[in-house]
Amino acid sequence: MRFATQAGGAPSRQEWIDRAKRLEALGYDTLAMPDHMIGGAWAAMPALAVAANVTQKLRVGTLVIDNDFRNPTVFARECAAVDVLTNGRFELGIGAGWLDRDYQSTGIAFDRGRVRVARLAEAVTLMKRLFTEEQVTFAGEYYSVEKAECRPKTVQQPHPPILIAGGGPDILALAGREANIVAIVPSGITGSGQIPAEKFHLETMREQIDTVRDAAGARFGEIELSMFLDCTLTDDREKTIAEVAEKGKVEPDTVRNNAYRGIGTLREIRDHIVHVRDAIGITYFCLRGPDVEKLGPICEELTGT
Repeated sequence: MRFATQAGGAPSRQEWIDRAKRLEALGYDTLAMPDHMIGGAWAAMPALAVAANVTQKLRVGTLVIDNDFRNPTVFARECAAVDVLTNGRFELGIGAGWLDRDYQSTGIAFDRGRVRVARLAEAVTLMKRLFTEEQVTFAGEYYSVEKAECRPKTVQQPHPPILIAGGGPDILALAGREANIVAIVPSGITGSGQIPAEKFHLETMREQIDTVRDAAGARFGEIELSMFLDCTLTDDREKTIAEVAEKGKVEPDTVRNNAYRGIGTLREIRDHIVHVRDAIGITYFCLRGPDVEKLGPICEELTGT
C-alpha cells in the first residue's frame, strides 16, 4: 500500500518546505498537487521540484494536470526536467479537466466530455512517444507536430508513471489502456450540480474498476488503483456524520455510506482503508483534509515503515 496527500500550496516558501519534510517523516509516499486556476493554488511543477529538493525519498506528483491547459510537447519537456531534477521521483497525473470555473478563469472552451477525453488520449500518446523516441512526427485530430524532441530523457524508464484520474466510462477505458496508475473518482463531477449518492458507493467503484479491467486486458495486473479519501478525525463518528450531513444538506446515510470519506478515530479510518482495499483492490490512497498529518500512524502501520 502507498499513501499520498494533496496540497495546493502553503502560506510561504518555508512552510511549504517544512510540510514536505514532515510528510516524508510521517511515512507518506507522495506529495501531490492539483491544477486549479482558482482558490489560491500554486503552479505545481516548480513547487514540486522544490519539495523534492528538500526531501530524500518523498515522491512528488500532479493530481492532476488539466490536459486542456497544456501543450503536450511543451509539457513533456517540463515533466522530463522535473523527473531528472527529482532523480526519478515524479508521477505524472493527468486528466481531461472537470472544473468549469477553471475554464472560465482561463478563457479556454469547456468542451463536451468526449471531446476532452479524446484530446487527452492524443496527448498521452504523443507524450509517451516524446519520452521514448529521439524525434517525433505526429498528426492527430487535436495535435500535430513535426520532428519534435523532448530533452532531457527521463530517469524513470520508459517514462514517469502516468496516472489518469476519471469516473466516466470513456476516460476509465483510456486509463485502462494507457495508465500505470488509475485514480477512481465519482462520475459526473463538475463545478456545479449534485451527484447522486450511489456514485460514492463501493459497488459503483467496483463497476468503474471493471471498466478499467476490460480495457486493460492482460496488463490490468500491472495497474495500481488509487482514490481520494477525505478524512476527519473524531472520537464521535456518528455525531460528526450528522454534522457533515447537515452542512451538506444530505441524509446522514449519504455520508455514512460514502466510500470516499473516512470519519472517526485513527482505528476507524484505518479499518475503512483496509475494507476498501480488500473489497475492490485500491492500494494507493490520497488522504486529504485538516487532519492529514495526524494520520501518520496509519501510513506507518499499513506500509510497514
